[in-house]
Amino acid sequence: MVEHQQWGVEALWQELEPLLPGISIEVLARVDSTNNALLERVRSDGRHPGERSPYGRRANDLQPCLLVAEHQTHGRGRMGRTWHSSSSSSLTFSLALPMAMADWSGLSLAVGVAIADALDPAGPQAPRLQLKWPNDIWLDGGKLGGILIETVAAGSQRIAVIGIGLNISQPAAPANEAAFQTGYASLDELTPGISAPQVLARIARPLIETLLAFPQRGYAAWQPAFERRDLLKDQSVTAGAVEGVARGTNAQGELLIETSTGLQTVGGGEVSVRLSPDAGIGSAR
Repeated sequence: MVEHQQWGVEALWQELEPLLPGISIEVLARVDSTNNALLERVRSDGRHPGERSPYGRRANDLQPCLLVAEHQTHGRGRMGRTWHSSSSSSLTFSLALPMAMADWSGLSLAVGVAIADALDPAGPQAPRLQLKWPNDIWLDGGKLGGILIETVAAGSQRIAVIGIGLNISQPAAPANEAAFQTGYASLDELTPGISAPQVLARIARPLIETLLAFPQRGYAAWQPAFERRDLLKDQSVTAGAVEGVARGTNAQGELLIETSTGLQTVGGGEVSVRLSPDAGIGSAR
């Protein structure tokens, strides 16, 4: 029998509601994908008045929502990849909120900075949490988690759904060895004994503050903090047909790669970036 965790939803709601008035916080024992669930709620706005969505929310309810899944059965990563998670050993949640901005570039990098800074505060020493452009979080050379941002139109609004998946501890038995090809890392290696509810309580506010500030400030405001944690910086990488040495990001959040023909930029939605086998960090995708 699965033992459900204590999430402290009421205390978390009291902390977050002043930032996002009208926010709801929900914890589900099991769901296919928290991103899918929230996207479906938004897309169901065209239902007949009073008709319920498959997840029980009012069809026209487009208020901010933080949705946590204790177990996510079909989690998704960037470019359609599967995100493997298991109950109690991972934290999977999505936050949906309306966002109005002309340029979304670099948002996943700013979100990564918010999460990493909350879990591994900046200090004089080199950070253990690093960020792999454009949406992965790494710990000591292993993949710790990922970020998936999707948007959907809802009338005159655009709703952003920000999905976060983090490994909290080593699972008892890996469901699929392919999930460990990049090297597996878990947060209890950084903070022994930490639980998924504690991680959520630590990162939820910084995440929301970043999302609220980003439309006015853009990625450039987070660029120096990202550069400090940049896993790819000065490493040999391959991005599609582009091969060279990663040289950080520009003010739009694009990856800069120094090639034999000069500096090239790569956008976040275009390709998967891989470290060269001799990079000394492990395979990355």
